[in-house]
Parts: sequence; C-alpha cells; structure tokens
Amino acid sequence: MKSAAITLLVAAAFVAGIVLYEVAKPDPLHEPTTAEVKSEVDKLKAEAARKHPGVAQSDAMKAVSAERAGEILKKGDAETRARNAASIFFGSYFMNTRARPAYCKQRGVDLAPFVAAFDRAHREELTRAREIFVRGGIDPESMVATVQDQFMAMVDQDMKDFAAGAKVQPDSACDLFNQNSKLIAEAIQLPAEVKQTLLAKY
Repeated sequence: MKSAAITLLVAAAFVAGIVLYEVAKPDPLHEPTTAEVKSEVDKLKAEAARKHPGVAQSDAMKAVSAERAGEILKKGDAETRARNAASIFFGSYFMNTRARPAYCKQRGVDLAPFVAAFDRAHREELTRAREIFVRGGIDPESMVATVQDQFMAMVDQDMKDFAAGAKVQPDSACDLFNQNSKLIAEAIQLPAEVKQTLLAKY
C-alpha cells in the first residue's frame, strides 16, 4: 500500500470532519440541511483554492482544514471543545462507514470487511463521541441522510485520488480497501489534538 494513497485518505477524512463540524456547530446542536453541507463544502474548496493556488485540491483542503481544527479546538469550555471534536470525528466516521460503502456498493463491492475494521479501530472514539452527542440532545445517526449526497461527491474524488496514489485503476480501489482493511482503517486517524480533546476527561 502506497503511503501517498493513505495520506490522501487521512486528508479526506479530516475534511469530512471539518465539514460536519461547520454545519453542526450552532448551540444547541441541530441536524444540518443538505444545503448547509453543500455550502460548507463549497466554501472550503474556495478557501483552499485561494490560500493554496497550484496545490492539489485534496492537499489544499487538508491544509485549510488543519488551520480550522486548530482554531476550533481552542474555543469554549471543555464541553464545547469535546462537542466540536465529536463533530469532527463523526464527519470522518460517516464518510468511511456510510458514504464510502455506498460508493463501492454502486460498483458491486461490499465494503463490510473495511467497515468492520474501521469500527474496531475507532471504537473508543465512537463511544465517546456518541456520549457527547447524547448530552447535546442529538442522534448523530440522523445526520447521515443529510450529509450523504455531499459526502458521496467527496468520496468520488477521494477514491480517484486514492487509486492514483496507489497506482491502481479506479475500479480496483474498493477491493483494495477490503484487502487491506485493518491497515487502512488504523491509518485513517484524525490529528492527535482532535483525538485528545475527544477523549479528555473533565
């Protein structure tokens, strides 16, 4: 597995996390509308292009997302920071356990082995994030339908980038996820500061 391909997956997961945070950040939390998700994706792309001209879109979006995460996790009290980290985590989680499997299903590949590996690799973060959302009065699973269309578009580009980085044909990308499920699932990590904030005891 090429490291360039893994790096692209990590970037895409992070971008998905930032998008979900941006549309779920008002207090109290609310379920984002499809229009809100599309608007945030478009703003992120525009900012990435403005700040990082000539850089590949996925790399530019990752850089902008990293800047935003640093700002996001400094805001508010401990509960607010935990909720923000949970939103970022869930964006990554939805992308990899909902949108990516849906993308591969359309191409005749059942991504169940990868999804199971992703769940195992991120069980602690998932449990903690769900607890935080319950306190905020929202069921994160209810967000899936709203963000699915935009995340599907992000996955489509992500899988093309992944295939190029792995030096395989796009049609083979889904199979690679199952063949290397544990390796890829464990490699898709959000920045350490997001995980630390999510799991912090307060």
